[in-house]
Order: sequence, then structure tokens, then C-alpha cells
Amino acid sequence: MTILRYRPLAPLNRFVEWLWWSQRDLPQLHCEHMLPSASTQLIFALHDATYTWQRRSSDESSTWTRGIVHGPQWSYFVSGPKPCGAVAGVSFRPGMAGAVLGVPISEITDRHVSIDALWGASGRSMRQRLLDADEPMAVLRALEQDLVLRLRRPLLIHPAVAHALADPARGWGFTRISNIQRHTGYSSKHFISLFRGAVGLTPKHYYRVKRFTGVLQSIAGGVGSSLAATAASMGYSDQSHMTREFRALAGITPTQYRPRGTDSVLHHVATGPQSRRQRSR
Repeated sequence: MTILRYRPLAPLNRFVEWLWWSQRDLPQLHCEHMLPSASTQLIFALHDATYTWQRRSSDESSTWTRGIVHGPQWSYFVSGPKPCGAVAGVSFRPGMAGAVLGVPISEITDRHVSIDALWGASGRSMRQRLLDADEPMAVLRALEQDLVLRLRRPLLIHPAVAHALADPARGWGFTRISNIQRHTGYSSKHFISLFRGAVGLTPKHYYRVKRFTGVLQSIAGGVGSSLAATAASMGYSDQSHMTREFRALAGITPTQYRPRGTDSVLHHVATGPQSRRQRSR
């Protein structure tokens, strides 16, 4: 599989971390656990084949074609086998997708919304412009131009939310949400409301996901640390605590984790369509 990533220019770079294009020449036969990142993904399939996905708590699969938005996820979902073809996508920065998508992010949290449902005819026209592009960078440039035109006010994130989203000096596992909240000067209830309105998750869950992502990067990078040492370095009380969090967010244990690659730590390679049911026994 070929992957191309492009970091957009201003002003879009404040809202989007990456634009990306990928080409799959052979079908992917295995399923994947798509692990939470606390951000929103917008995906356009540049072909007419069907994709399947499955909620973590359901045995029933859903399908999508043409395009979809994956809102911020509380936990993993299962992505089915993937067809051949090209795909283009947008990885939004946490808290910034609403200004581009034109909907409150809390309305799509833990949801998968089709482009047709989100944007109707304008979304179909946008996809057609991507289909008409003659090479990968032209696809990404066209995508960038369309997204800039969709920017809606307010463009600035609330200062209290921006403060909470900033990388903490000691790491996500060592920062107390209560300290962050007090520093903003807002009550706990109001701070949580502001944060969830922008990010789609509560501050506590967002910090859980960010710490979890650090664990994924450590394991996928093969740094050689034991799981106990990794747990301590990420601020977990012990290895058992980290394993419980891993199960809650990934549906597997750390020793079962099989990333697609060091640059794809949020993709856990499962053995097949029945993996979720087998795991739950």
C-alpha cells in the first residue's frame, strides 16, 4: 500500500494535522481495530466499492461508500476487510473539526456519518473534484482548497480548551484535570461543557486517550522497555492498570496488540471478521 501525507498551508494548518492519500493495490483481507485518537477523520473513497465497520458492542456490520466522517471515538471500532483502490482523507486536530465540518462536534462523537448525510449535493460535488484530479498531490490540493472554503466562524478555539489541549510538560498521565480546570478559572461543570463542546470528549477521557496513544507508540516503536516500565513511564499506577485501560480502549491486551506499522499505531491487525466475538468469550 502506498501512502502520501501532506501538511496543509495556513490557514488550514490550524485545523488539520494531515491530508493524506493512499492506494491499495491488493485487497486487505483482515479486520482492524481502529483505536481512538480523540480526533475526527474525514475520508473519501475514490472508487465505488463498499467498506464495512462494526461497533465494539455489536455483532452487526454497517457499510459505507463514497465518503464518511468518523467522529471522535470513546473506544475502538472494527473496520472490515478493505477493497482495492485509492482513498483520500483528513485528520483534524482535536477540537478543530467543527469549524470545517459545519456541525457541533458533540453531534458526531462516537458516530460514523456519511458525506451525503453531512453535506448532501455539495459533498458529492467535492468528491467528484477529487475524482477528476489526475495525480495524488492534485487530489490533496483540491481537498485543501475545498476545506478552506468551508471554514466557518468562530475560527479561534476557546482559550480554556486550548490550554487543556496543549501538551503537558510531564506527559498526559501525570497531569491532573482538576489543576487544569482551576487554572482556567471556570467551574468544573462549565469547563467540562466547554471542552466537550469543542473536542467531543470530556477532558478526563481525552487525557486517557492521549496517554493510551503514548503507550501504543512505545510498544509499536519497540523501545525495549517492559510493560511494567512502560506503565510507570506513562503515569499508570501499575501494569494491571494499563492493561485494563488497554482493554477498555482497544478491546485487547498490550501483548495482543499488533500495529499495522510504526506509522499506523492506531490500526490493530485482527485475525479476521470473527475476532471481536472470539475475544469477548
